[in-house]
Amino acid sequence: MDLSLIAAFTIDWSWWGNLAQGILALGLVILIHEFGHFAAAKLCGVKVEKFYIGFDPYGLRLFRFRYGETEYGIGAIPLGGYVYMLGQTDNPGKQAEEAERARAAAAHGEAVDPEAAAVWDPRSYPAQTVPERMLIISAGVILNAVTAFFFATFAYLLGTDFVSAKVYETAPGTPAWEQSLGGGADFTRIGDVRNPRWDVDLRARVMLADLKKGLPAELKRDGKTEEITLRPRKDRTDRPPTIGVLMPRTTKLATIPKATTLNPDRIPAYYGSAAFTASPKFASGDEVVRINDVEIKSYDDVLRAEALHAGEPLTVVVRRSEPQPEGSTTAPPSKELTITVAPVKLRELGLAMEVGPITGVQDGSPAKAAGLAKGDLLKTINGEPIGDPLTLAERLRRRQHAEPTKEWTVVVARTVNGKSEDKTFTIMPRAADRNEWGFRDSSPVSVPTLGLAFHVKSAVAAVDAGGPADKAGIKPGDKVVSFTITPPQIEGASSEMLKPNTIPFAAKVGDDLNWPYAVLYGLQTKPAGSKVTLEFDGGKKAELTPRESAEFFNPERGLIFDVMTFDRKADDLGQAFQYAWTDTRDSLTQVYSFLHALFIGQIPASNVGGIITIADQAGASAGAGLPKLLLFLMMLSCNLAVINFLPFPVLDGGHMVFLIYEGIFRKPPPERLHGYLTMVGFFCLLGLMLFALGNDVIRLWK
Repeated sequence: MDLSLIAAFTIDWSWWGNLAQGILALGLVILIHEFGHFAAAKLCGVKVEKFYIGFDPYGLRLFRFRYGETEYGIGAIPLGGYVYMLGQTDNPGKQAEEAERARAAAAHGEAVDPEAAAVWDPRSYPAQTVPERMLIISAGVILNAVTAFFFATFAYLLGTDFVSAKVYETAPGTPAWEQSLGGGADFTRIGDVRNPRWDVDLRARVMLADLKKGLPAELKRDGKTEEITLRPRKDRTDRPPTIGVLMPRTTKLATIPKATTLNPDRIPAYYGSAAFTASPKFASGDEVVRINDVEIKSYDDVLRAEALHAGEPLTVVVRRSEPQPEGSTTAPPSKELTITVAPVKLRELGLAMEVGPITGVQDGSPAKAAGLAKGDLLKTINGEPIGDPLTLAERLRRRQHAEPTKEWTVVVARTVNGKSEDKTFTIMPRAADRNEWGFRDSSPVSVPTLGLAFHVKSAVAAVDAGGPADKAGIKPGDKVVSFTITPPQIEGASSEMLKPNTIPFAAKVGDDLNWPYAVLYGLQTKPAGSKVTLEFDGGKKAELTPRESAEFFNPERGLIFDVMTFDRKADDLGQAFQYAWTDTRDSLTQVYSFLHALFIGQIPASNVGGIITIADQAGASAGAGLPKLLLFLMMLSCNLAVINFLPFPVLDGGHMVFLIYEGIFRKPPPERLHGYLTMVGFFCLLGLMLFALGNDVIRLWK
């Protein structure tokens, strides 16, 4: 029996097509595994009675046929597969007993039970030596590992692309933000991997890193190479460790794969955004070359231009390639177009929330130099109260721009020996030319001029007279427990786009810190006309119509940029073998690392996925091209090989343990012990498979 289980690193539910392709991919890997058992059994002269993909309890199967002495089929339950050999039973003690009884009966000329005779038949499984049975049991795992290597070899001969390990954006308060890794820093080594890939090497190694020792890395920035230690951590108990970086982007606009009712021109911008409605229209593949007469050389320049000109129209110059006749081999001519994108006023609710403690201080920042620390509570800056924490960064940016050489006085409350004390710091702020909004829930608010980040609580601190919150009857002290955004009914929009989005504030650790995420991300990215429903502690509800701010702007205009990738294609077979060996080795060892991290709680159990997760990932890989599918099959083969060789009853590894016992003591393990362990193992694995399937269903439901 073989268990199909995999870590759910990412989920992208595009569904039925993915499901069908995924089941085929999983079936192929299981087929290879079972063929390993089958071929080894035949090599040892063992009669194989059944060869099934999927399980067929009580005869439940999709179809079957017989060829020679073996019945082949597909079972109705697609959770693995099996090879059934003559005389095979899950009870070796009974095998030995039956074999001895059958031999004794045959020696005295007595009639022999056919089933008992099969046990001592020379072509039966138990009649083979311990080394031969070890070969049969391990052959599936061995063949999975070997074919994983060749899947990867073929993928690298064809060549495929990977996301670059370059960092432009970091989330406020995260380890990468604290270490100032944004702005185009380029990882040249992660752990022991040179020229790492963001989507394969960086993400996986961060997730599985030793959280006490950190993860050694090499970074190239501004032409200089430096050795650093990454400090991954969990920002919530229900998530794996992270360092808080976004995928890097290029200056080229993304390709929109297909037209929709709301986006017939396939404009590379979010629906309803300023970039979406700009004229002339942006087009897939446009390369941004200048913004407001400033040359754009990297995505970092785009972020800087958006932040510095948030309240102004952006004059965006793009280079567009002219369409070429099909089959043309010449480089297409290009032209430059100028497109003006209007500023976007920030949507607000007319209230301010309570300020929480500082959660991070950036290396090399004014706050770090002055001595501010995690846990400090901001009280005043230059004698003025903090006000709305969501607009503090912009207010301070403007102040620093107006008086670039003036020092600030910052007062914080610091807890010392259990008592709160006010402490005053004199700080020389720095120029801030980047927007640093959090891109995930529970993200704190960043203050780039000081280099610190602080949390925002879910309790209302102040309400603007006559504003949306005041009209809805919201009072200071009200505590938000949920934030629901309901988009307007837009003709032609998908049900997913029109679906209300509820952001919780009390269900899990960190949810009570979701206010910046709800307002700065959730509300700003929904279509104009969206309504907000706030639910408060005690059952009180309020429906608000957001208003446009008269003073503050959303720096982002809605353009969608391509992810930065690089191609990796082997120059020859030897290099393909080298790439394939590295990937296969890493995939095999990372499964063990994942299981260890799962056991110690470093990775939440919710990250375990079952057949639906596998199918979805396989389908997504297939949609990205044959090389990506081959690399996914490599990873899946390694997962199947490692998991099935764990020393667990029912799995191949469990059978191997029993065979090692038999080889040492010259007899099978005691029948009662074997039976007990097998039964416990079966129900544990069944429970694990159902748990993984339950995680799949929860993700699908969400």
